[in-house]
Amino acid sequence: MSGLGARCGAAVAAGAVLGLALLSGCASPGPPQPPSLKLPEIVTGLTASRVGDAVRLHWTTPSRTTDKLLIAEPVEAEICRETLVAVVSTAVAKAGQNAAPGSAPSAKKSAVTAPCSPVVLRQRVTPGASEAVDALPPELTAEPARLIAYRVQLRNAAGRTAGATPAVFASSGPAPHAVEELRGRATKAGVVLEWRPEAGGTDAVELDRIILEPSSATATATATATTASAGPARKGGLPGAAKEPLESRFRAGAAGSSAVDAGGTVDRTAQIDHSYRYTAERVRSVELGGQRLEVRSVASTVITVEMKDVFPPEAPLELVAVPGFAGEAEAQVGEQAQRAAIDLSWEPNLEPRVVGYRVYRRDLDGEATAIWRRLNSELVAMAAYRDLTVVAGRRYAYRVTAVDATGNESARSGEVVETAPMR
Repeated sequence: MSGLGARCGAAVAAGAVLGLALLSGCASPGPPQPPSLKLPEIVTGLTASRVGDAVRLHWTTPSRTTDKLLIAEPVEAEICRETLVAVVSTAVAKAGQNAAPGSAPSAKKSAVTAPCSPVVLRQRVTPGASEAVDALPPELTAEPARLIAYRVQLRNAAGRTAGATPAVFASSGPAPHAVEELRGRATKAGVVLEWRPEAGGTDAVELDRIILEPSSATATATATATTASAGPARKGGLPGAAKEPLESRFRAGAAGSSAVDAGGTVDRTAQIDHSYRYTAERVRSVELGGQRLEVRSVASTVITVEMKDVFPPEAPLELVAVPGFAGEAEAQVGEQAQRAAIDLSWEPNLEPRVVGYRVYRRDLDGEATAIWRRLNSELVAMAAYRDLTVVAGRRYAYRVTAVDATGNESARSGEVVETAPMR
């Protein structure tokens, strides 16, 4: 009997005498386990996007080996590129179609076979989000456009790998021209963005927008109120305004339009008291071998636009003047009931930042008939005003303006003329 067998036998005998279960340490160890090869798990989430004359690859590098052990040694990523020369461009999609760059392979991916080759890039990576940029050679940035397949595999310090990812795809061929002379300006309607249009261009133009800090002290109180709930969105400058994402992307021009590159667009979602940073790219949608892909230009220069609240509200409309007497509605009697008055009303301004109105009057029967005087020292909150300072029998002209929260005053409304009544 071996030493281990003898020891276990003695333990059994002792257990029988003492009535104790002492056999747990004598279980069979089973067949021996092979040593771990420390193979990194296969990369997940691989995507490919064509930008300018390069393809940008993103993936997640695993943190464990195929034996579920933490990776503690350097890991090398190998990026393989294969050009499928038999596949040519079958269509150029009209601008306005949204394509998913580096989309999952279709049934035609069988053209890409193991092993992962040829290797075009090698780089050290650590667990987590990883990326690589493959600068295409001149033959892949010229016509005709062809399908390019990418795969990624990881090798441990011993040069071993658990295998490569499935293929993801990008397009070769020329990239769209970069957007030039991008500029922007703040208007009441939003941020007007303009660039030099491309003659005969049918590529869509996409703009990336990042919200910067509020541009003025007016937004400080709002920003302070939302600091505690910092997140991927910023609250608008008005109370109750919807939150807008810190980063967003939108296309210029109507979907399916034959003249996509009109040389400009308006970002109507831009909010007062915010600053925005913009870049633009031209985007071409292509179909290759059953894959719908995007080819993007390099990004334009960066511009920044401040949406300061310097835009006055619209002038009030439909101003009406009606003569009457103060206290008449209450059927009062006496001197107060006989007091002449002129009642003004107008269409309320529905702009969200309007906080009140100013009323102006000139005395047409006085000595300075051309001089307008403001009647109210405090803003009128309602779209109505009663003038109790008139003199019975005299004619008066009135105009009204709207005022926003920053103090911007609109142009004056149309003029109305009315005579104070006499009894």
